[in-house]
Amino acid sequence: MTYMEKTNQVIMELKKEERAQFGNYSYSPAGFTDGKQDVPEWEVRQFVLNYFLVLENSNKYQYK
Repeated sequence: MTYMEKTNQVIMELKKEERAQFGNYSYSPAGFTDGKQDVPEWEVRQFVLNYFLVLENSNKYQYK
């Protein structure tokens, strides 16, 4: 699964309420929120994508 597919899956799970939150972000019928204010979907997508990229990079260099 590519990073974008993983990102799309997380966004879909948030919107379908299959996942309560990812990081500080959650979804309600009004849109995405970080718990304090509404945030645009692109910001959540960027956070999720960066999460997967950092996770991949940390795994590459962890045992060298």
